[in-house]
Amino acid sequence: MNSEFLRSPWLLLAVVLGVLGAFLLTLFALPIPGWASIVLGVGALVVALVRTRA
Repeated sequence: MNSEFLRSPWLLLAVVLGVLGAFLLTLFALPIPGWASIVLGVGALVVALVRTRA
């Protein structure tokens, strides 16, 4: 795995948004903000991948 990818702030953002989404879904039963956070996290992951490969 690329060490530059692991240090990417976009990867950190993706992980935080994914965990926040899971937290909102499971503990507070808020489906709209939970899934929105997860989708934004996946988007941040894609940005991290694109930025480190280019």
